[in-house]
Amino acid sequence: MFRLFFSEYIEGGGNNKAIEIYNPTNTSINLSGYTVSMFSNGARTATASLALSGMLASGDVYVISANQANAAILAKADTAMAYPSPAHFNGNDAVILLNSTSDTLDAIGIVGVDPGSNGWTVGTGTTKDYTL
Repeated sequence: MFRLFFSEYIEGGGNNKAIEIYNPTNTSINLSGYTVSMFSNGARTATASLALSGMLASGDVYVISANQANAAILAKADTAMAYPSPAHFNGNDAVILLNSTSDTLDAIGIVGVDPGSNGWTVGTGTTKDYTL
């Protein structure tokens, strides 16, 4: 079964941060009941969350960014959020996508774990100052 997932993660310098959610299904998905949450520095409870709303068309993306990101990121954002928000991660913060029954659909990082200032190892880099 296909489901929503994080299709891009941008952790740039300063406030140049965004997370993209992709709908791989053949139908639109009502985002009501979906939540994106961030867990800072190994926290076990969410430090910031966003309850999603609206419809996400088949094959489309929903982008959440920091409201002080650069113009290129803001131009793609569906929601630009002030601090604190799930778009203000620092590479060592876990970000998760939950559905209405609190099932984790996707995650960047591990809730309750602080990997240190460089974040989690990914490919040739880490989640700090990196785009996935």
